[in-house]
Amino acid sequence: MVPVTEEEKIDATQRLAMNRAVVPELAKAEAQTRLNLAAAVIALDEVEERIHINGEPIHSLIEQARVEQAKDEYAQALANLVRRETPPAEVRE
Repeated sequence: MVPVTEEEKIDATQRLAMNRAVVPELAKAEAQTRLNLAAAVIALDEVEERIHINGEPIHSLIEQARVEQAKDEYAQALANLVRRETPPAEVRE
């Protein structure tokens, strides 16, 4: 994988800052999906801790699936913000 250059990072930072100001509803959607991802990761970590530390005979497949879904949703919301694309009405929550 080719690393992201400093110039690309600067461009991304500028674009995100501008688009957050211009299209606040996309910024709100990106922030909400980021929060959902964080919550899913925390839930996964809690189950993993119960398995590995407490030795509970459970699995974390549901939590892993929630993290994957949250990652996909966050990636889409971030792409929408970067591109200033509003998702179709049937996709929005």
